[in-house]
Amino acid sequence: MADLELYSQTDAVIHSIYHGLLESPPWQQFLGELRALLDGNFATLLLRPPSVREQGVVLNSVVFSPGVYQAYNQTYFALDPFVNLPDGEVVTIAEFLATEDFQQSEYFRSYLQPSNVMHILGADLWCEEGLLARLRVTRPAGTDNFGDREKALCRQLLPHLRQAIQIHARLRDSETERSLYADTFDQLAVGIVTLDALGNVVSTNPVARRFIDSARGLILRQGCLKLESVHEQKAFKSLLSEVVSAHHQQLAGCVKAFRIAEVGQLQGLNLLLRPLPLSDRSGESAPAVAVFLSDPMAPRQATSDVLIALFGLTPAEARLAIRLVNGLSLDEAAVSLGVSRNTAKSHLRAVFSKTGVTRQPQLIQLILNSVVTLAGE
Repeated sequence: MADLELYSQTDAVIHSIYHGLLESPPWQQFLGELRALLDGNFATLLLRPPSVREQGVVLNSVVFSPGVYQAYNQTYFALDPFVNLPDGEVVTIAEFLATEDFQQSEYFRSYLQPSNVMHILGADLWCEEGLLARLRVTRPAGTDNFGDREKALCRQLLPHLRQAIQIHARLRDSETERSLYADTFDQLAVGIVTLDALGNVVSTNPVARRFIDSARGLILRQGCLKLESVHEQKAFKSLLSEVVSAHHQQLAGCVKAFRIAEVGQLQGLNLLLRPLPLSDRSGESAPAVAVFLSDPMAPRQATSDVLIALFGLTPAEARLAIRLVNGLSLDEAAVSLGVSRNTAKSHLRAVFSKTGVTRQPQLIQLILNSVVTLAGE
């Protein structure tokens, strides 16, 4: 009966390891259940150990005091003697370091003892790239040290924890890459609306939401992206049907373009529809089509600092170049900058000399094809 109960507890902890991938911060339930399973007072998972260059990612089962964890991140990580354990081996601090040396260390006396930590069970997980994580469970003074039973239980969990951490790292890398691409589209003022096979909106980026909210001929109605004009909506629906069909047939090269008519004095928005790859998700609600939105008359965002770094322009020359890129004539740019036309012409000659072009269209093409617009404002 006791073995059955232990099996049930262990199974629950394994489940919490994988459930931890969905938590924010991750593995809070797992650390709490592990601490209870091993009769500890703290359980800690260091995903990225602190260093002199940056704060670490330290997850704890109990928030004893925020100051305690800040102190480890800022100071005591450098004094921690219980590090760099053999890959996947479960050991106690008593097996790793003589008890007298451990209890005489500044790390124990200044950091662990005030938190009522006497015994530590630990395991480090390594991969080809280096340390994956450190797992530590502690017990207070007046209790027995961790024994073979606790070490065996911990050893049983490590393969699951290793796999979950590797999945977590892969997901974080993908999310970082996705965020980078999303920020780039935002800087380029490109709206993105993702639709499922039924035309329902799956996601929108901030630029797309601004276009929809600005009464430019696009609306969201009952979760669907629609065009206000009945005639345009009919044409858009036909194009969308073609791209959805291309999505199901995995025809990535099917690209459809559409232009919304002018709204008042505003230039019409441009739309580009592309099929998305088939997802592992089943059902019609999976992402199927990406709709890219752009305003051809929107000002190009560029920072003077980037122009200065790329082409050696002065701040005044960079400000002039940005205005020319955004469609102003030289006279209009001079007025905008509050300088005379002769001063603007002098700046322009210097810009031509530094960039190696001789005409304004070439200058605009050079800047738009550079990385300037990716830097944002």
